[in-house]
Amino acid sequence: MTSDSRAGLVALVGLAVSLCSAPSLAQEQNQAAARSLFRDARTLMDSGQYAAACPKFEAASRLYASAGTVLSLADCYEQIGHTASAWTEFGEAASIAARSGRQDTVAEAQRRQAALEPRLTRLVVRVPGGIDGLVVKRDGAELAPAAWGTSIPVDPGAHEVSALAPGRVAWSKQVTTETPGQTTTVDVPDLGVVEAPAPSPPPVVPQESPPAVLDTPPPAPAGRTRRLVGWVIGGAGVVGIGVGGILGLVAKSKYSAAEGETGASRHSDSESAVSTGNVATVVVCAGAVVAAAGVVVWLTAPRSQAAVGTNGNTVFLRASF
Repeated sequence: MTSDSRAGLVALVGLAVSLCSAPSLAQEQNQAAARSLFRDARTLMDSGQYAAACPKFEAASRLYASAGTVLSLADCYEQIGHTASAWTEFGEAASIAARSGRQDTVAEAQRRQAALEPRLTRLVVRVPGGIDGLVVKRDGAELAPAAWGTSIPVDPGAHEVSALAPGRVAWSKQVTTETPGQTTTVDVPDLGVVEAPAPSPPPVVPQESPPAVLDTPPPAPAGRTRRLVGWVIGGAGVVGIGVGGILGLVAKSKYSAAEGETGASRHSDSESAVSTGNVATVVVCAGAVVAAAGVVVWLTAPRSQAAVGTNGNTVFLRASF
């Protein structure tokens, strides 16, 4: 055998040893932890602190379930009144002791279990047939169909029984078992069928009237206002022409008076007559222009128009002036 072959064989043997020793090491560590928990639990029990001791016994039993540990756990349960749990653990302790050949422990566990049995409180859950997919639970844990209708030991106190199935109304009930030796029966009712919700009616859409349709376009706005403006402007122009005419008559009167005068008076009155005549001419011309503008505004104002239309239900006539 070459050196390489020998080295490979040594490595393979080492790997096998390590694989075999790993579970053993973990088991030893669990046993050490279980012993520590067991020792603390026994100390608590000796001082009467059973409620604090039981969780430590439970933890020790999960790590390493020896007959002594399980027997002590059953004893602790009995002390705090959990008779069904104690009865179960006494039976488990007897089984573990029988496997290890400890007949004395088997006898002790069976004796304690038999003494406890008359004090057990029991619960029977009766279930109706014909419900597909039915699931029954006791205290949140599913109860196997094989256990339906069977008297099963339970710890004294409050318990909840529930049932559900697809398409059925869920059901639950709380019961209390207290009297030693008493059997309580719970009947699961025939679960009602869940009614499907009625379909919602379609939303009602309000019927709106169609917009009015005009056969002719609407008339141009403000026609009457523009004609009124035309009247006002034209009237102002006529007033201006009248004022200019009056000024012209005044100028003529002054000119006639100046012809009968001499010297400076005649010259002064002649100039006043000319100025007044010029003003009269300007006023008359301006009035004429304004009057003409008023006429133009009046003539170009939109005339009255009428429109016939309908909104689908009513025919109407609309007019503007």
